[in-house]
Amino acid sequence: MNARTTAPVVTLDLRDGAAGPDGADGLHRAVRAALAGTPDRQAVRFLLVDTATGLARHQRTYEQVLAYGPGHALCVAVGAPPAEPGDGVAVPPAPTPWALDRPSPLRPPAVGVLWVLDPHCGLLSCPTPAEDAGALRPLLELLAAPDVFDAVLHAVAEIPDGVAVPGLRVLEHDLSHTARARVWRQALADLVGQDDPGGRVTVADPEAGGVPAALAPLIGAGLPRSVEQAPWRRPGGEVDERFRACEAALAEAEDACERQRGAGGLLRGAAAGDGDLAESLDAAAAELAAYRETVAETLRDGDGVGLPPEQRRRLHERGVDLPRVPEAARDRIGPGLRGFAQGLLARRLPLRSTAARLGALADLATPTGSAARLGRLDELCPPGLPRRMGRARPFDVPGAARPELAAGCAAAAAAGLWPGPGWVLGPLTALAGAGLTALALARRPGRTGDGHLDGGGRSGAPAQACAGLLGAAAGIALGLLLAVPAWVGLSTLLAAVVAVPLLAVRRWTAALDDWWAAGGGPEARDALCALDGLLADAVAQDWLLADARLYCADGARAVAGMIRSAADAAEGRDPVPAAARNGAAAGGGARDDGYGPPDGDPADGGLLDDDWFGPSYDRSTTAGDFRGHEAHGAADARYEATAQDWDDWDDWDREPAHGGDGGDGTDAGHGTAPQDPPAEPPGDVPVPWLEREAGDGGPELVATLVGDLADGIAGLLDPYWGTIERDPGAAAALPVGRAVRALIDDETARLARDGVAAAPSFARDPAARPGPAVLLGLAPDRVTRILRAHGEGTGTVPLCAAEHRRILSRDRHAGRRVRFAPDVARHGDEPLPADGPGPGADDLVWTPAGRYAGVFRLLPLRTGSVRTVRLRGGTTGPGLPANASE
Repeated sequence: MNARTTAPVVTLDLRDGAAGPDGADGLHRAVRAALAGTPDRQAVRFLLVDTATGLARHQRTYEQVLAYGPGHALCVAVGAPPAEPGDGVAVPPAPTPWALDRPSPLRPPAVGVLWVLDPHCGLLSCPTPAEDAGALRPLLELLAAPDVFDAVLHAVAEIPDGVAVPGLRVLEHDLSHTARARVWRQALADLVGQDDPGGRVTVADPEAGGVPAALAPLIGAGLPRSVEQAPWRRPGGEVDERFRACEAALAEAEDACERQRGAGGLLRGAAAGDGDLAESLDAAAAELAAYRETVAETLRDGDGVGLPPEQRRRLHERGVDLPRVPEAARDRIGPGLRGFAQGLLARRLPLRSTAARLGALADLATPTGSAARLGRLDELCPPGLPRRMGRARPFDVPGAARPELAAGCAAAAAAGLWPGPGWVLGPLTALAGAGLTALALARRPGRTGDGHLDGGGRSGAPAQACAGLLGAAAGIALGLLLAVPAWVGLSTLLAAVVAVPLLAVRRWTAALDDWWAAGGGPEARDALCALDGLLADAVAQDWLLADARLYCADGARAVAGMIRSAADAAEGRDPVPAAARNGAAAGGGARDDGYGPPDGDPADGGLLDDDWFGPSYDRSTTAGDFRGHEAHGAADARYEATAQDWDDWDDWDREPAHGGDGGDGTDAGHGTAPQDPPAEPPGDVPVPWLEREAGDGGPELVATLVGDLADGIAGLLDPYWGTIERDPGAAAALPVGRAVRALIDDETARLARDGVAAAPSFARDPAARPGPAVLLGLAPDRVTRILRAHGEGTGTVPLCAAEHRRILSRDRHAGRRVRFAPDVARHGDEPLPADGPGPGADDLVWTPAGRYAGVFRLLPLRTGSVRTVRLRGGTTGPGLPANASE
């Protein structure tokens, strides 16, 4: 896209001064003021507004404007000057009472002139300057659009003399004043949001607002891969040796416990060469205590902010090497922080909530020093755990437990059921069970050696013997009573022989497991892993990533502060968009402007209309005689009913005939007397060529405006990321608040100028923007209907009174048309057809603004109605000598 395409239109109003800007310097200041706030500073399009009588006096100004650069100009001449020459101006006679004296520089194709003889189309007899400004405002806003400017200039250049009278039919659709104030206030409130002191951040999917993967290690949400592989533990160093010794001692104790469990440990005890289980667990306890102390000392040695050389040396002496890891690189942190902040804004999170989440991220990323982790030592490895592991404990065999007594009694009873042999085998089974229970106590850990780890214990063997003997007696009695066959007695005896050792092994294993658990054997392995993980976290978070975490925390706080400044600035702005636009108030009121003749005055009924010039109006009509929204359809019917055929062209040279069609002093096309319209807001001057339609806003309007502002604020932060990445502390001096206030003021002016349907230039995804009908709450086919109804120029209203139409050319084919519509209309639910309602659709102009749609009809003038004037002399003024060349 070249500079010509994006250059704005510079509007210069010369109606207030007799000589225009004061020389080249004055013109330069005027152009700079007109271009203030625009991204493109090149002036290549000029919209010059002047009175028809002031054109000749401002020739020097026009020459300066055209010499300013490679620009093009459209001159809007307002008024109907008489054909008589002014002081010192010699011109030939004109064919009509009105003529336009055009300075020689205003020639096509670089310059076109639009002659607006009467912006009110004859409806006001004595309009005030404010009413003239209000009537011209929509026309000037249309021509200020670069695309419309270019299309109109091109069309005017094809008309003889490069001068045309514009005929218009325009739809202005926007929000009403009340709706705009309401939705704008709500949008600002939703954008700012409420304070959220409990901001939370997660390490979920970044698309769902989680912290990006690049920042996750900085908030303790994961270890870098290089740290997970543990290259930081230097082989042969104190930390590594203590860890490996503790791990080996624990592994030996666990192996010894596993070997002693089961029948082998009960029957044969510890194998030859195996150490006592209690002694192995005691050695593991000593190594665990030593490793715990090493971890505590290492955390104390590495405490501090950052990682100075002295601290790095002490850690090296402890056996901790700190390799470089890619996660600590700043070129990863800056983009990650930027993506996180932009992701929160893209999710339309309120500014204060976004700042709270960034503040929470900063708190999590701020390193607290490795000594702060000492408090977790007691949680991960309590000081009493090693002492409990190396302390003598009783070894209790559950022989006296009720289930065990019942099981021993049943086994002895089963052995005594066999009459005869059972009388001996039953008591022997009972004694065997008690003996195995006593053997379990004898195999207890800690009994060997000097006995300092032997805690004694209980076996319950006497209780087992008593229960077994009672069971044997019961079995013998039952066998005699039932005369149990030998094969049954043999079967029960075999079952008892198998059950007794199994029950003894179960009691032994249960007793050994209870002793191991009471000594903290299972907890020791978890404690060792927890201590190693604590030290690994300190290596990653407090030493390897210390500087990176500080950098991330400072950057997050800086961004949070900037967003809080943006929220404060947005909260302090006026929530109601400014009503003033180009010296007039913004349009409002949900209506279509319809017009009829004054009550009791049928003068307009005799005027002849046609599809070229559109409806005519009598200047005797006053502003208070306009019909409201309900009469618009009837007015259109009247225009069609009074359409003039081109064979009756000569009737335009005569004065309008008086006398209405209704014959009763009212317009026959209306059927009812006109009513006084409601009071118009300042600047909303009704003109017959403009239909105003205002909505109350659709359901997605507030969210769309919030998204626009969020995109704008995100765009404002873009230039500051480099500063934040270089020096987060410098963010406090950045003019974020001022930029946000300017953004909101510019967006306020844009909403008043372009409407809410058009996307701002900083919108990140304009294609996803809802259509105008959804945003405004209006009929979706409103733009389509007006272009289909008036696309060929029918129904357009020339900007002149009825008596001025005699100066218009009779060649209807010499005119040109320009159709325009907002660009969002072709992407909505009912897009406009690209080929338009008729031939020559290449003049359809898609405008970025979303308020106006309609048709320009450029009407040529009769030969002689435009007189080109060349000025002589070095001064300008009312008495400037001139010479007519045509």
